[in-house]
Amino acid sequence: MENEHSQCNANSLPSSFVEGKQKIEDEGNHGNDDTRLFILSTLAGQHRPRVSCALCKETLDVFDRYPLVDGTFFLSPRQHTSSAVEVKVEGRTQYLTCVCMGCLERCDPERTIRCRFCGQKWDGSSLVLGTMYSYDIFMATPCCAERLKCNTCYKPLLHPHQRLNYSDYSHPVTCPHCRVLDAHFVKPLGYCFTKRAFPLFQQWP
Repeated sequence: MENEHSQCNANSLPSSFVEGKQKIEDEGNHGNDDTRLFILSTLAGQHRPRVSCALCKETLDVFDRYPLVDGTFFLSPRQHTSSAVEVKVEGRTQYLTCVCMGCLERCDPERTIRCRFCGQKWDGSSLVLGTMYSYDIFMATPCCAERLKCNTCYKPLLHPHQRLNYSDYSHPVTCPHCRVLDAHFVKPLGYCFTKRAFPLFQQWP
């Protein structure tokens, strides 16, 4: 999965973070120093030496060098968990969120989450550990038509076969039906996923 990164400073990210596109793999697992400083300064400002996984709630230590955490950070326009930290990106509110390595790599069946609508398992094993993604990693690969609907009128925004860049699913778009501007593809985790194999339409967790 590709990652977008660039320069970060304090609790506000400059436009180059959003505009500069580059594979984080180009720098190996060392990541970007400005990204590191952004994460550390954000957490220090909140007096948080540790973070919690958005899925299993496990407490994770944050280190001052890469890899920063035994998992990965990401930014989302939606606050998936109360432990997510509010930041500003290009004047827009985002939430710095963490997922542990065990949940990313589905180390045991109890950590597996699947789409409530089609049953497909979510897989984060390809994500780079210890750094930060500039988009919502849970919403970057919608698996079925239900994930592509407007958050207001529930009409489809894309055809099922249409695909966007990973980060585009986290951007605000205007619904062509009801004209509401929202990050429509970013939905609550409990709406999209379940930890139970059956029934599929029972909410997570």
